[in-house]
Amino acid sequence: MPAADTLTLEAPAAPARAARPMLRLDGVSKRYGALTVLHEAWLKVERGEFVTLLGPSGCGKTTLLNLVAGFARADGGEVLLDGEPITDRPVWERDIGMMFQSYALFPHMSVARNVGYGLRCRGLRGRAEAARVEESLSLVKLAHLAARRPAQLSGGQQQRVALARALAPRPRLLLLDEPFSALDRNLRIAMQTELKEIQRRLGVTTVFVTHDQDEALSMSDRIAVMSEGRILQYDTPEAIYRRPADRFVAGFVGDAAVLRGRLLRRGGASAVVQVGEAALPVPSAPLDGVAEGAAVEVFIRPECLAPAREGPALLEGRIAARAYMGDRTELQIETPLAPSGRILLRVAGGGFAVGERLAVALVPAADGAMPSAFPAA
Repeated sequence: MPAADTLTLEAPAAPARAARPMLRLDGVSKRYGALTVLHEAWLKVERGEFVTLLGPSGCGKTTLLNLVAGFARADGGEVLLDGEPITDRPVWERDIGMMFQSYALFPHMSVARNVGYGLRCRGLRGRAEAARVEESLSLVKLAHLAARRPAQLSGGQQQRVALARALAPRPRLLLLDEPFSALDRNLRIAMQTELKEIQRRLGVTTVFVTHDQDEALSMSDRIAVMSEGRILQYDTPEAIYRRPADRFVAGFVGDAAVLRGRLLRRGGASAVVQVGEAALPVPSAPLDGVAEGAAVEVFIRPECLAPAREGPALLEGRIAARAYMGDRTELQIETPLAPSGRILLRVAGGGFAVGERLAVALVPAADGAMPSAFPAA
């Protein structure tokens, strides 16, 4: 049996799934004077989940994170951690780990002292603290840099130290506020993979804030898309991308060609809209209350469009711009069917010239997803 002061970060055997979520928000709101920055947020995060709050700057995602962490006080609703109300608890009593966008490392402390800071605040000292610090740094592959100061580290290394510090106290919940925003693209992708592997290995429930759609789609078990202080959709990445609940979600998460159309008919779970001469099936839920014949806008993902080699075309237009992206070429096609005047078409290889006319066809998605339609703006 290990000694009492020997601690490990290895995840325990997974218990039977508990009925209650690790984190629950029941109608949580936040106001600053007359301005409401968060409108009655309802959210459940299950044990071991990696949930992302995704939205543009100023949408309320960091406010929501601060309410969970205890850095801000809710004006309404309740925050529960593992079924226990924590709305009025101070930060240090919430058993939550926080990793800040700026990393917030103490410049006068060594890496080891930075990682151990939260442990010392919780009364852990001596060999127990040293063992936990060493294991936390080993987890992020930085044990050999324990004696260095933050100024002697690269940005990616500082980010790992901040993660080790957040994980060292073994929090029930880990909060991450845009931790990759200061990293270059290649390092950001590498750190995304590393963080996700650590999170899965430890089984720590995680809430992650970002405005990067690719980051959210690649890392999350579920995503809460936010705009103007409201959670618009909370679902898996696949559902968010393939079945957006409204036009904001459809336009914000991933690229889409937007075309004018009109509603032909609705029935059950699907509807039919007309775009040009084509009749397209779409999910009917976003069109509740829309009258037949009314104007709609249809969102089609780029992978569902291709040059029309033969057979019927959805539209025909002129190539207005061309950009070579290595694994693909992106074409901007001018068409009067698009409210913006153009749509994006991605093709493999080259062979297309600016000014050329091109017919574009709708092709079935590999997963059978349909285009989405919403009332015209």
